[in-house]
Amino acid sequence: MQFIEAKDKNLAEVLSNNRYKIDSFQREYRWQRKHIEALISDLCICFDKFYNHGDTIENYEDYGGYYMGPIVLCDDKKSLSIVDGQQRLTSFTLLLIFLHHSQSQLELRDGQLKDLKQFLYVTKGGKTTLALNVETRNQVIEHLVNSPQEVFANDDNTIDESIHNIIARYEDITKLFPLEFVTQEKLPIFIEWLLDKITLVEVKAYSMDNAYTIFETMNDRGLSLNPTEILKGYLLSKIDDENKSEEMNLFWKNRIGDIKSATGGDGDLDFFRAWLRAKYAETIRTKQSGSENEDFELIGTQFHSWVKNNPNKTYLKHTDDYYFFIRSDFDFFSNLFIKIFKFKNWCTDEFEDLYTSNFYPIADSLYYPLVIAPITKIDDVITANEKINITARFIDIYTLNRSIMSKAITQSTIRYPMYELVKSIRNLNSSELEEALKYELDRVGQKDPFMTFHKMDNWGFYHYLFARLLYLKNNNDDFSSLLRSRKQSSLVLFKIFEIEDNPFIGLDIEWQVRIDSVAGHCLVRRNDLDTILKKRGLNRLKYLFSKGYLPEIQESDIEDINEFFTTRDNNLREQINRLLDY
Repeated sequence: MQFIEAKDKNLAEVLSNNRYKIDSFQREYRWQRKHIEALISDLCICFDKFYNHGDTIENYEDYGGYYMGPIVLCDDKKSLSIVDGQQRLTSFTLLLIFLHHSQSQLELRDGQLKDLKQFLYVTKGGKTTLALNVETRNQVIEHLVNSPQEVFANDDNTIDESIHNIIARYEDITKLFPLEFVTQEKLPIFIEWLLDKITLVEVKAYSMDNAYTIFETMNDRGLSLNPTEILKGYLLSKIDDENKSEEMNLFWKNRIGDIKSATGGDGDLDFFRAWLRAKYAETIRTKQSGSENEDFELIGTQFHSWVKNNPNKTYLKHTDDYYFFIRSDFDFFSNLFIKIFKFKNWCTDEFEDLYTSNFYPIADSLYYPLVIAPITKIDDVITANEKINITARFIDIYTLNRSIMSKAITQSTIRYPMYELVKSIRNLNSSELEEALKYELDRVGQKDPFMTFHKMDNWGFYHYLFARLLYLKNNNDDFSSLLRSRKQSSLVLFKIFEIEDNPFIGLDIEWQVRIDSVAGHCLVRRNDLDTILKKRGLNRLKYLFSKGYLPEIQESDIEDINEFFTTRDNNLREQINRLLDY
């Protein structure tokens, strides 16, 4: 009798003709923005290593692949239970839904349009269901497949953790997926590559006991050394004085403990990548197909090996250099990293931009190197804080500006200019830093990115932007309370009018533009939705004013619905420009 089998399978094989379930005792879907960011970045960077302009859909067969690790399943002959891998499979499902909608918006030729629903649904025994068939999540997945631009509301009007994260991660994908991939030439090739060249090892057991034994064995890494420990071993081996080596061993151990305690998880790995990129990396892999990884990529994947192989770039030549590299440089920049992490996640007046921008961020792999790059060991606290705020303000404006212009802020899209910027602002004084970052904003920016009746094209971002405007008006609020959450009292983005509310006969096109614009939306309390939906036209508008949901304008200034849209659109533009003022 077979107890276990393991096979390499591509993504298409994993999601074809299989119906998966997630048992009730399994954990929720908990991927956060940074996980989706990393997935999209890794996939797109890998694809771009092989893609050449002018390639056709047939060329993908010659491309290399990408390994996504194992998934553990239990096959009880009735269904397949996912024991390990639900986070990845759920995320790939969301990505395929996004790609399904993206390709439908392109005028693709015959043979280029891929039926992606065959990987989202399965028909067995005369029954069609979602391939990832989880009863409590099916409604939200169906919603994303059929009407992703509309506000999702459960039948029971409650949002559990998995549903909240599924909605949020899908919206992250819509903003983080590179726009340069969504073309007639590139997207069909990427889709074929994704389905055929993404490899997972399917480990299948035939009892739940065996499945969990496999899972525990695969995740028991207690004896393995991580890159931080390998780097420590290398650096200490170069310190000849035994007493100094032992002193640094204890110091290193305590400081890594401080980093992990402050940041959690793999914070030590994030620190070394950020520090080494900020202060030492000089080269980056070119965009040419088949090009090799350089400093920025190698630090991201093997920073311990990079330090060993680049003593000239890190100025490590003599035994004392290694001692002071730990005692002085590591000490200073690890404390700085802890400080930045703390104030990114804790609201204070001193680091307000650092905090608010963290709720709609660029990737940490770009953020931390940018903030750390200009700061030097000889900076006093006041100077270091000033540099942190200058850089955080730049990142905030840069992110808002690109997002308003519907430009992606994913790591794979902006990493080249951001890594070049890291090098150019390295060790600058405050005035030089401010001048360099203002020049960068002027170079890539647009004077008025928020267009007249700007179209609502990303619900997640514009919820965040409306929250920023509310916070700007009254910063006594807890900013995080203005963002979407699972609480019934949380704010949600709401479309104020529908097409049937049009008060202007014969002006359907103009009315559609207005109600689909950012000015045609506002934030309302989730537990107030039922009351709002029962009101129509001017009565709904009056109710929104009475509840304070339209703080940008005064009700007394509005005589009709058309004036409402014009006035609110102008006021929003004025307030958004305040946010974009460096």
